[in-house]
Amino acid sequence: MLDDLRVVELTTTSAAAFAGRFCADAGAEVILVEPPAGHPLRYEGPFRDNITDPETSAAHLHVNAGKRSVSLDIEHQASVLRHLIMSADVFLTDVPLSVLDPLDLRWEVLQVWHPALVMTQITPFGNTGPYRHYAGTNLVEMALGGQLKITGDPGKAPLCNFGAQAEYQAGLAAFAGTVANLLLRDATGEGEYLDLSVQDVVAMNLEGRSLTFNLGVMAERAGLNVSAVYGVYPCADGWVFLSAFAPALWEQLKEAAPLPELLDDRFQTQAGRLEHNDELQAILTAWTLSKTSDELRVFAQKGYPITVAETPERLLRSEQWVRRSFVHEVAHPAAGKVSVLASPWQGPNTTAPRPAPLLGEANEEILGKLREAVH
Repeated sequence: MLDDLRVVELTTTSAAAFAGRFCADAGAEVILVEPPAGHPLRYEGPFRDNITDPETSAAHLHVNAGKRSVSLDIEHQASVLRHLIMSADVFLTDVPLSVLDPLDLRWEVLQVWHPALVMTQITPFGNTGPYRHYAGTNLVEMALGGQLKITGDPGKAPLCNFGAQAEYQAGLAAFAGTVANLLLRDATGEGEYLDLSVQDVVAMNLEGRSLTFNLGVMAERAGLNVSAVYGVYPCADGWVFLSAFAPALWEQLKEAAPLPELLDDRFQTQAGRLEHNDELQAILTAWTLSKTSDELRVFAQKGYPITVAETPERLLRSEQWVRRSFVHEVAHPAAGKVSVLASPWQGPNTTAPRPAPLLGEANEEILGKLREAVH
């Protein structure tokens, strides 16, 4: 849907880089502007064969798939970067205004030079408010967005999800906002600016826990087990999730686990199951531990309220992903054959993403003409 557009991406974090990946998946020509040493994601492990190589970082191979790379020292080659942005439909960045301003890359300046430009800027706290000058990491954004307060076991320290979930969530939101602004530009002929705060995205994604904001109801942490019939259990070789809080699902769980103990009067109502939660949890734990993940997958395939916590290895060869062509094996010039996930939307013309670019591989093709124009 974006195959006639050019996106210039100037990023340092996963947030804007992930938005750029989706732009590439949607067909846009995404030009990743990297410093001479490469994008920071290139130095985020793991690496192929455990050898640190900026071309074989797993994060780079995933997030930068489908893009083209040019390397620029933006401080000393700002005019080249500006000319590149003038050739684009979208300028996507997470670089703060303190860096953009001296380079004349603030929205108000770019809009004068290129009235049809769409600019998306992702920062930890946005460009307004007292936090606008603060730096932020994924942990900071999760904490100040409210996610840490609701994650973890009751009475213990808050927990943060693995990786950079705040930034990846912001990347998805930024892609959606960018496409919306492109549609608006097509309707009006005028470019648009999106100022996106990662903190705000995290807060919006708290689901029902946002009742804290709406009604003043304090969200409490429940850990891995909200109740005996809604939580994570160990099995013989992994973990499984049981979701049988509703009466109909409880009856299905009793069919899957035909244990005499589950027929006890204590467990025949929701109130009873909650009152005797610890006893029921012990019974169900003994049952799941007696089963392998393969045995439990059979129950899941039959429609019982049981879900195995899959490993990446299992997912890559799962029938579901194979049938949906969600995993593609691509040949990368430095990393060899690697598996790359497709975009989450599917269509009749879905194709494998191009492998992530080598650092500066498009310098001559893209920047050569621009340098001539600048001089």
